[in-house]
Amino acid sequence: MKRLNLLEILKKKYPNSINPKLIYVGLFQTSKDVFLEKILDNEPERLVQHNLEQIYDKELVHFQPILQGCLFNPLIPIDDNATRFLLHMDPLSIMLNFKDVFTEDATDRLFKYIEN
Repeated sequence: MKRLNLLEILKKKYPNSINPKLIYVGLFQTSKDVFLEKILDNEPERLVQHNLEQIYDKELVHFQPILQGCLFNPLIPIDDNATRFLLHMDPLSIMLNFKDVFTEDATDRLFKYIEN
């Protein structure tokens, strides 16, 4: 099992958009699964995990069920999965899949963007 903290990288990538209540956002990887994890400062004892098995690589979806189309693979190094998360998950995908990562203002801006 491995963990990798992504909070500071996300703050640099999306300045002023990451929820200031987050004290941890990272990947947790076992031999069978990859999870996005979050901890908020108002509940520091509560670790929220989201299994990333339902996030698909658009390039591989057409090859299912022959190949696994999941973007995140527990058989590769956690650093590679982190790179995939940071490069392939755009703000809208993050917002729609994971609650509380972005501020309310950033979320509102993203919703207005997709409405247009």
